[in-house]
Amino acid sequence: MEPIRVTVDRAGTRESSHLVYGIVHEAGSPGRRHAFGDPPLTAFWRSSMKPLQILPVVRDGVLERLGLGAEALALACASHHGTARHLEVVQSVIDAAELAPEMFTCGPHRPFDDGAARGMDRAGRLPGRIHNNCSGQHAALLALCVARGWPVAGYHEPEHPLQRAIRRELTAWLGEDCERLPWATDGCGLPTPALSLRDMARVFAEFGASPEAAVRSVVTAMTTYPTLVSGPTALSANLMQASSGRILAKEGAEGVFCLASAEGGWGAAFKVMDGATRPLGPAVVHALATLSLLAPAELGQLESFAHPVVRNTCGNEVGVLSVEGESCSSM
Repeated sequence: MEPIRVTVDRAGTRESSHLVYGIVHEAGSPGRRHAFGDPPLTAFWRSSMKPLQILPVVRDGVLERLGLGAEALALACASHHGTARHLEVVQSVIDAAELAPEMFTCGPHRPFDDGAARGMDRAGRLPGRIHNNCSGQHAALLALCVARGWPVAGYHEPEHPLQRAIRRELTAWLGEDCERLPWATDGCGLPTPALSLRDMARVFAEFGASPEAAVRSVVTAMTTYPTLVSGPTALSANLMQASSGRILAKEGAEGVFCLASAEGGWGAAFKVMDGATRPLGPAVVHALATLSLLAPAELGQLESFAHPVVRNTCGNEVGVLSVEGESCSSM
């Protein structure tokens, strides 16, 4: 029942450590669970819930009617890195739905992609709302509002028809009234609930196993275009690429990470207790390897995430992150 401890060592001496809690849920009733730490641990779902949040858009067929395809759907589920390709796809939704980035409740921030950020610096440009990593989701949600005749203003407010539709969707997946959950505001301005890692993992297991057409379109879009869902350096994209789409993965802020078998069978949720993101690679890869959920070839492709190096400002390797150890229990 011990959580995974990821240590940071510099010149052979421990400098820092992070505790990571996680649970892997096998699909089926009652479903077997493998726990790393405390399964009832509660965390805000943050951006890891985007594949579920976007289902009302998919069920309505909004993107299809606008002549947009799987790439736009992948961006609607994304925490993107602000590359030119990311912005191009988001802009396609904005243009097709006759929106404007100024309508988004998500504020501007520098692109997560270093090259894109440096390019803006060289050009003397400031980031706009379209550069926000959640802009693809906001564009798709606003497109649904326009299609349904709902007000565009206030689409982030809990009592807006859009948010009520999302809560109905979540309630159906959770099997309980999600209104009873604690709710807060995500970094992009949208509501986000707090729930147990056990429930996150269970829902992702059911999501990955669902034969429903709307769900399969989300899974297919994300696993077909993994670098649109995040970026080429992200753990989520590399897990989906290394597994050739067999694994669905989605990160969230404050060290939340959810994933599932895209073919059904299991789902998982992880939370770094101090909210850092750097220990997720070692912890997630280690947990999946421990449970034989990654093939040897896939593990080889993920080596840089299992043991990421620490570099100084000159780019020299000066340290490494690794898993100290874990204790896994089946319940």
